[in-house]
Amino acid sequence: MGCFKLKGQKEEELTRFSDKKKLSVSKKVFIKQRKCKVSDHYEILKKIGDGSYGQVFLVKHIHSKTERAMKSIPLSQTIDIDQLMIEVNVLKELDHPNIVRIFEVINDSKCLNIVMEHCTGGELYEKIKKSNHFSESLASQYMFDIVSAIKYCHEAKLVHRDLKPENVLFESDKDETRLKLIDFGTSKYFKPNERMQKFIGTSYYVAPEVIDKNYDEKCDVWSLGIMLYAMLCGIPPFVGETNDEIFGKIKNNKVSFKSECWKCVSKEAKSLIRHMLIKDPTKRPTIHEIYLDPWIQNKKSRVSDMPIAKKTLENMQNFQAECNLKKITMSYIVSQLIVSEEVNDLRNIFHSLDKNGDGKLSKEELLEGFQDASVIVGFNIDEIFQECDADGNGYVDYTEFLTAASNWQKIASRERLKAAFNAYDQDGNGKISPQELVNALKSSGIDKKLIKDMIEAADTNGDGEMDFNEFEQIMMKAGNRV
Repeated sequence: MGCFKLKGQKEEELTRFSDKKKLSVSKKVFIKQRKCKVSDHYEILKKIGDGSYGQVFLVKHIHSKTERAMKSIPLSQTIDIDQLMIEVNVLKELDHPNIVRIFEVINDSKCLNIVMEHCTGGELYEKIKKSNHFSESLASQYMFDIVSAIKYCHEAKLVHRDLKPENVLFESDKDETRLKLIDFGTSKYFKPNERMQKFIGTSYYVAPEVIDKNYDEKCDVWSLGIMLYAMLCGIPPFVGETNDEIFGKIKNNKVSFKSECWKCVSKEAKSLIRHMLIKDPTKRPTIHEIYLDPWIQNKKSRVSDMPIAKKTLENMQNFQAECNLKKITMSYIVSQLIVSEEVNDLRNIFHSLDKNGDGKLSKEELLEGFQDASVIVGFNIDEIFQECDADGNGYVDYTEFLTAASNWQKIASRERLKAAFNAYDQDGNGKISPQELVNALKSSGIDKKLIKDMIEAADTNGDGEMDFNEFEQIMMKAGNRV
């Protein structure tokens, strides 16, 4: 096995050492559920939030030195562990640029600790309160992020059911920061035409049919309409001193644009809000129709307008030249170690390639992107697509795109390689055995012979294991990657 072909190497040697057997590894493989002490893996820096469920702490990952948020929920007889795990299992499945990432879950016998991406920019709710209202341009950018996330959820037959500005976070406090959707504890997978009866939601943002306890996924569209109204005006359209008063207005009052702040808002934005707040859910647009609205699409860039798009797609073209161990490690670093802001440009390209907004790339969308970016050097779209689709689900998901499109030289620092090595080196003896690599990747169902070949390819001293120097050497070998 090897990452590249040596000059004069015979074809039978290439076959004997090849590790090019198709991998099937998704980001879920790296999201661990552990029973151990939090201090084994994290340093607790400070408390950053409280809630009815418990507390949120800012923590530092010991191996990677990255800061993360940890939701710590005390375990007691009154706590339903299965209910708590709903959010964990949902987040493990979701893979979208505008949905918060989950890294791992630690059960320390006292608390269930859910470790997630740390978004430093605060809640959308706080920004609305501070700014009073947003410009229409800014509001449309924020709505594109949230609508994209919800469209992805609905495509996956998942309804959020508690959309509100408090459940949307800014990645950072920078001007061009993007939004992340959080809190999937009340979300539910639904079947086509299924009606839900349980009242779930927050008074100002709940849909009229939820109040009547007879609703479907379009309740999310209503909540998004309320959020858009609040972004442009500063307050929700239906307010009151009690829940009964608020619910009465939600069910009976028309949405009003009479206040002074609406004079500078376009008729297109008002029309969109009116459609999202149609009280009859059978007449209310779907999230797909909202996504396609010109006011939302105005914030979507074309691939050909992005200077780095061509280089990015060339990285994807060259991805198939990399060896399997390197691909797996790239996926680990992208899903577990990089900060979202590092891949802002790649996220924008992903959104541009994703023509239908379903949060994943089809072969046709990828081909169109190559053509738009004028990547005209001979390429086989079938081979590129197959290599990038690591989990074999027929699409290139967001993390798979980042893994294949990233500039490896920029993201693979020695510290990150060391953190990845430590994740594989489970007994901490400074070497990775074939069994340790099997254990690290066991949920992927990866072939043990393939893992043995990976170790042998890096094992230059022939001791049957891989130390960090051997690991680093094979990771940094120059292939065709940009």
